[in-house]
Amino acid sequence: MTTITTFKPRASYPEQAIVLIFDLENFSGFFSQPDVQEYVPKFLNLVLEAVKVCIDGGKAYWLENDSEKNTILSPLPKHIHSKFLGDGALFIWRYNDFKHEQIITLVNRLYNLKLFFSKIVANAADIVPVIDIPKNIRFGMAAGSVYKLTYNNSIKEEYIGYSINLASRLQSYCREIGFIFSGRLNIKSTELEENQYVKKVAKKIKGFPREYVIIDKGNFDNLTNEVKTELFE
Repeated sequence: MTTITTFKPRASYPEQAIVLIFDLENFSGFFSQPDVQEYVPKFLNLVLEAVKVCIDGGKAYWLENDSEKNTILSPLPKHIHSKFLGDGALFIWRYNDFKHEQIITLVNRLYNLKLFFSKIVANAADIVPVIDIPKNIRFGMAAGSVYKLTYNNSIKEEYIGYSINLASRLQSYCREIGFIFSGRLNIKSTELEENQYVKKVAKKIKGFPREYVIIDKGNFDNLTNEVKTELFE
């Protein structure tokens, strides 16, 4: 049995971090089907294994039919914290553990996973014989200070911070896109252009009045004018 205990009275000093949060679209519909106990863990494992490949390296089988993509990924810096969130997960890294080019590498890998997520769904068909499974994955990513909380009488840790809240808001901000990253990642304009991303101002993020965000250019161009006007400057 897992119980919630109290925290030690002082949090850690703030530490600059990169925060990733993802969730699965329509997970509640998937979860409401019969015999869910047989299928949910299997599907979640496939998704978590794919995200793990993006982070820790390995064979990215969802890229196999794209000749321009390398299917064997090298490992990126090890995260300092991860947590299952019910329909997705949270990952936290120390910002300074990344070389600058590794940040854009992580962004590109996650974008490709979202772009080719149908391959994950197809791979699940043999072991998850359910029609209404999540068809899309959504990512939000931010950078900024985090604070570590430590439980009394336990080595278990939790993290809080502005960047965690922002990443959570970004992954659900524009469902038509589902892949939004904070300008606080400090990716250079030349790198954004080279990788076909654009920087926009999001104006309706709950709790964050105006934020620079990074979006795939094609995804942004495909939005209706109504959605662009409502959510972005």
